[in-house]
Amino acid sequence: MADEILSPRDLNRILLARQMLLAREAMSPVEAIGCLFAIQAQLPRAAFVGLWARLSGFRREDLLEAIQSRRVVRSTLMRGTLHLATADDILAFRTTVMPPRDITLPGGIRPTPAQVDQVMDLAERHFAPEPKDFESVRQVFAEAGVENVRNMAWGVRVWLPLVQASHDAPFGHEPGGAFTLVKTWLGRDEDASPKPQALARRYLAAHGPSLPGDFSGWSGLKAAAAILESMGGDLVTFRDEKKRVLYDLKDAPRPGGDTPAPVRLLADFDGAILGRADRTGIIRPRHAPLLASKNGLIPAMVLVDGVVTGTWRIEAKRKTTAIAVRLFEAVSAKDRKAIGAEAISAAKFLAPEAEASVSFEGP
Repeated sequence: MADEILSPRDLNRILLARQMLLAREAMSPVEAIGCLFAIQAQLPRAAFVGLWARLSGFRREDLLEAIQSRRVVRSTLMRGTLHLATADDILAFRTTVMPPRDITLPGGIRPTPAQVDQVMDLAERHFAPEPKDFESVRQVFAEAGVENVRNMAWGVRVWLPLVQASHDAPFGHEPGGAFTLVKTWLGRDEDASPKPQALARRYLAAHGPSLPGDFSGWSGLKAAAAILESMGGDLVTFRDEKKRVLYDLKDAPRPGGDTPAPVRLLADFDGAILGRADRTGIIRPRHAPLLASKNGLIPAMVLVDGVVTGTWRIEAKRKTTAIAVRLFEAVSAKDRKAIGAEAISAAKFLAPEAEASVSFEGP
């Protein structure tokens, strides 16, 4: 029997369902982060905003408690970027998503195995006793005569099992911050055995149905098609309008394209945007240039009817929190009102005691 064709709108609604963006879910932050596998935390605040958009009754204190109790940790994961993930998932999957030691580092540097061994030994002994910042390990490298210090420090950041120590800060961590070994922070060793099939299941649960290229782009794993094919009867297949094969879990929810999608304000670097290589189902091609950034930053975005219709930013002052919304195109009065309500809710979430306001730019 031929595979069912899923339209772009079908795929959009399925993604929103998997990302908890069709309705706010009643679950704990730890449960939600587990369902998403991990949540982007390049900016410490982003993970909190991301969960606010997805959970009903979410309180900042609940996630802070999970961070302080070390049930949730901040670590370098997919695409070499910082995420919040459950401690169990860091221990189980960090090795699987980290790049191999024979990669070319930023700047085109390709270290020899002996050079990698040297910096890994230096860094492990440096970070093991207690959390330290990365400037301090660069100094250790320099004193040991390591070449290309900054590039090698980047390599250590993705190769060595490190987590960022929590901090008494508004969002649990400070930019930069101090890092230590997973074992030091969690008291347990990571499982270094690769688990590509298990990782694929977790990815599909949060982002499927997906192309092999989507999974590869998200995870960094090569031979993604072979991994998915090897899972055989555990998966089902569909096709998109271009006849490309999409893989998915058998029993995962797949709402139809006619399912209503509420207005949502996404966080910076939101996983709903970054989880698929082909983002045309959630970002209209004509709007993609408006989101481009020279420094690779992914702005906080506004979803209307399931697609990006603008961006938003926070302008916080001592007694006021203003949300500035920039729309790419005109929206209905109903949707504009819904955007305003979400913006006020976001402002109150971020600063409950401050006066909240919202302004619009664009059509």
